[in-house]
Amino acid sequence: MRKIALILSVILLLVSSWATQVIAFEVPLRVVVNGSQVKFPDAQPFIDSNKRTQTPARFIGEALGATVSWDETARKATFVLEGKKLVLFIGKKDYEISGQKKQMDTVALLKEGRTFVPARYVAEAFGATVEWDSAIRTVYISKTQPKKDPVTGWIKEETDVQDVEYSMSIGFSSNPDLRKARYDAAEKIFAERYGDDITKKVFSYVRKKQSRQDTIELTKIPYGDQTISVFGHDTSFEIKVWKKGIKI
Repeated sequence: MRKIALILSVILLLVSSWATQVIAFEVPLRVVVNGSQVKFPDAQPFIDSNKRTQTPARFIGEALGATVSWDETARKATFVLEGKKLVLFIGKKDYEISGQKKQMDTVALLKEGRTFVPARYVAEAFGATVEWDSAIRTVYISKTQPKKDPVTGWIKEETDVQDVEYSMSIGFSSNPDLRKARYDAAEKIFAERYGDDITKKVFSYVRKKQSRQDTIELTKIPYGDQTISVFGHDTSFEIKVWKKGIKI
């Protein structure tokens, strides 16, 4: 009987030790934007002393569709999206949205060679909603997307503009996964309108741009008795289908 009791005691001790280790294990902090988890290749997000989720500036900005820049001299990160500009200063609670001064309850900071910014303030500056699920340590950010763009809202279309029948602007992303998803979405949109054959020719040029340094010179592609032009600079692509009879 004593032997059985001893065995049971050992089992309970092992189970208790295992349970303690499981409880001690901390679930990794995640950031999900519009249903997709944001991937941070090196420096990871963390909760600061003010209980705010701090994330590497470039990745959270680009996940929202913003262009992100860093000014070393002024020690500030600037986010631009849909005509709105957000400026966060390292170590300061004061920040700016399109020139209007505001204040937050934490600060942007430098850590592990990265600029970290509070995710909530970046997201809400551009009209997104933010929710925190403490049970799984996940920040959910949601931003309404244009009807045909499931990626970031940075694929914009215009029709019948002066000499142009149709134009598409594709914002460039330095995030490989986001860039591929954006190109795929843009190609699908274009193919729905002009068909697969000409779309493949157009996007063979688009997909050559894999870094901000890659510049795609103005390229003219024949399309029946029309012309399609493709031009890629550091931040975006411009695709234009010119009206019949218009020479460029």
